[in-house]
Amino acid sequence: MIDAGYIVREVLNAATVSIILILISLGLSVIFGLMRILNTAHGEFVILGAYVVVGVTRWGGSFWLGVAVAPVALALFGYLFQKSLLRFLYRNWTTAILVTWGASIIIRQVLQLALGPRPWAVANPFPGSIELLDVQYPMYRIVIIAIGLALLAGIWWVVMRTTLGLQVRLAIQNREMAAALGIDTQRINAFAFVVGAALAGLAGALVSPLVPVGPLTGLHYLIDCFFVIILGGAGDLLGTLAGGAVIGGGESILQIVTKPVIAEIMIYVVAIALLCLRPQGLVRQQ
Repeated sequence: MIDAGYIVREVLNAATVSIILILISLGLSVIFGLMRILNTAHGEFVILGAYVVVGVTRWGGSFWLGVAVAPVALALFGYLFQKSLLRFLYRNWTTAILVTWGASIIIRQVLQLALGPRPWAVANPFPGSIELLDVQYPMYRIVIIAIGLALLAGIWWVVMRTTLGLQVRLAIQNREMAAALGIDTQRINAFAFVVGAALAGLAGALVSPLVPVGPLTGLHYLIDCFFVIILGGAGDLLGTLAGGAVIGGGESILQIVTKPVIAEIMIYVVAIALLCLRPQGLVRQQ
């Protein structure tokens, strides 16, 4: 019989993984929805955010200073990346895949040469635990869930309740109409890319105490993000939330009843089955 406390812990783990994955996937989803460009270097944006925390803490700064600096640094990096490379590849998705994949390899190699191949560890800012439903659960994971939910609520408000959010949604649905209405679609592209890079950097910073920070760490997140976007539908906010819950949360829940490797295989099988049933996305209507 499965212990009830174990189930509670795995559900909370599922919430943590889902929120991190959704934060990473949101920017990538909007970028693909707007520009029809699949940024295969997005996983490196995540790990760069984690490396910012490593650098700040190694230079004597606090973990939370690193968390504050990471999205700013990645926003600037994303702006330069978009202006120097991707703005010339608008809707040329095959070339964009090759260019961004090449950029991801360069980033990984530079990190390996500069900081070495071994992973770095980041100290947990909240090493204690908190009692929830008679279960001791790591305090820092609760903090991640709280920060993630607040961020998602803020993003939802911007996308659904502001003029800028309306412009982004219109540009995703019909770029030509948006341009005809006087919306600067190039500015929207740059804004979306910068915000997506900042979110990836912030997610990497938040997850840095939980995973080894190494040059190859971002690859795993990139694969999962692709499944989230395909399941949810490119540029669909609700779909991204649903896709992140399925991929991130589903795998953690499946680990309650099976081994982690089998759980990973099973969740990808489930994702493929859902794609066959809902090719337009989990939430989007026909």
